[in-house]
Amino acid sequence: MARLVTNFHKSSVIPIRCNGIDLSSVLESIPARRATFPTKYLGLPLSNSRLQKVDFQFLIDKILGKLNTWNGRNLTADGRLTLVKSVITSQAVYLLSSLRVPKDLMKCVDAKRRHFLWAGMERLTGGKCKVNWIRSARPKACGGLGILHLARFARALRLRWLWQEWSSHSSASSPSDSNCTTTDRLLFAAATTLTVGDGARASFWNSPWLRGLSPRDIAPHVFHISKRKNRTLKEALCDGLWIRDLNLHHREFSATHLMEFCRLWSEVNQQQLRPNVCDSISWKFSEDGQYSARSAYQAQFIGSMSTDFERLIWRVWAPPKCKFFSWLAIQDRIWTADRLARRGWPHIPLCALCRSTQESGIHLFADCRFVKRIWREVALWTASENLLPSSWGHYDSICLWWTDLADAMSRNKKGVRSLIILVIWEIWRERNAKIFDHREACVQQVLNVIKGAAALWSAAGAKHLGGLIRRE
Repeated sequence: MARLVTNFHKSSVIPIRCNGIDLSSVLESIPARRATFPTKYLGLPLSNSRLQKVDFQFLIDKILGKLNTWNGRNLTADGRLTLVKSVITSQAVYLLSSLRVPKDLMKCVDAKRRHFLWAGMERLTGGKCKVNWIRSARPKACGGLGILHLARFARALRLRWLWQEWSSHSSASSPSDSNCTTTDRLLFAAATTLTVGDGARASFWNSPWLRGLSPRDIAPHVFHISKRKNRTLKEALCDGLWIRDLNLHHREFSATHLMEFCRLWSEVNQQQLRPNVCDSISWKFSEDGQYSARSAYQAQFIGSMSTDFERLIWRVWAPPKCKFFSWLAIQDRIWTADRLARRGWPHIPLCALCRSTQESGIHLFADCRFVKRIWREVALWTASENLLPSSWGHYDSICLWWTDLADAMSRNKKGVRSLIILVIWEIWRERNAKIFDHREACVQQVLNVIKGAAALWSAAGAKHLGGLIRRE
C-alpha cells in the first residue's frame, strides 16, 4: 500500500466566494499558504475570471529568454528557421492544447518568430522580410516553410476535446464546453462522419446526423425558437418531443419558420434509430478514421493554393541553406537589380555576369549568356540533354522554368533536381563575388566549383546526384 502524504509546503489554498467567513480560523489547522487568483497550476494560468493578456506574459518572457541566448547574427537563415520551428513554436504548444489564448498573444508570438527568422537579433526591416508571414506560416505543400500557423494549430488541438467527447464512454461534458468555439464545432462536424445507432449520444440539433447536416443548419429559424437545444437524438425523437419544445407563440414566428419546420419534419421522419447500437463517428481526413492533430491542422488548408515546392525543393537532397535560398529564388524573392530598383534602393542595373542586360531573377538563372554557357557545360558533363539551354523555351517566371527543367524526361529526376539547386546556388555565389568582392571567374572555374560541390554532396548523402554525375 503506497503511503502518499500531502506536502503542504508545496500546496496553496485559494478561497472562492468566501466573503463573511473568517478564513484565518478555518485554515488555522492547514499549514498551506494562502493564495489568490490569478495563479498557475501545472504550468497553466488559472483564474476565476476571464484570462487577460497579462496572464500569459510568462510565455513571452520564456520565448525572449530563449532568443537572448542565441546569436542570430551568426546563424544562417535555415538555422534560424530550425530554431523557430523546433524551439520557439514548441513553447506555446502546451498552452494552446489546454486553453484558448487571446489573439493578441498569438500575434505577439508571431512577431517574435517573424523577427528572429528574418533578422535574428537585429532590427527587422522590409528588406530583410523577403516573404510575408502569412505565406511563410503555411505547410510546405502550400508554398510555405512549414512553420505552424498558431491560430489554426490551436484550433486543431481544441478539436481533440470534441473527439474525446465521443471516444469516452461517458456522456458527461468535457472541458471543450468552455474551450471550443462555434467555428471549432462547425469544423469538427465537417471533418467527421456520424453513424447513428440508438441516438443516445448524438445531439439532435448540433450533430450532423441528417445526411451530413445538422438540424440546426437545415432549419436555423426553428432552432432559434426551440426551448431545449441540448437534447440527445434519442430524447428528441421520443414521441416527437423536439416538436413540443418549439415555442410556436414566439413573437418572431413567421412563414419561414413553418417552411423550415416542414422540411425538417420530413427529414426527421425518415430517420430510424437502431436500439442497442451505439452512435459512432469517424474522422474523414485519416485512413484509419481516427482523429490526429496533424490531419486536423492540414484540413484547414484545403482549398489553399498548392505548389510543387515540396517536390522540387524540400524532398530533394541538398544542404538546408541551399533549400532555403531555392525557396526564395523560385518565388523571385531574392534581391536582384529589378527588385531593388522597384524599391528605389542602390543597385547596379546591368547583370553582373554578362554586363549587357538588366538583371532579373529569370535572366540571372536562365537567360544570361554567361549562365547559359555554365548550363551547357553542366549538361555535357552529366549527359543531361534537358539541361541544354538550346532545348529551353521562353519563360516569364523562374517558377515555370524551374518546374519544366525539373520535370523533363530523365531517368534520374531526383538527381537532376539536386543538381539544379546546386547550379543555381553557385550562380548566385558567383554573382555576389563579382559585385561585392570584385572577383571574377571564367565558366570553367565555375564549372570546377560545381563539380567539387557535387562530389561533396554525393559523399554527404546525395546518392541520386552521385548517380547522375560522370566520373572523369
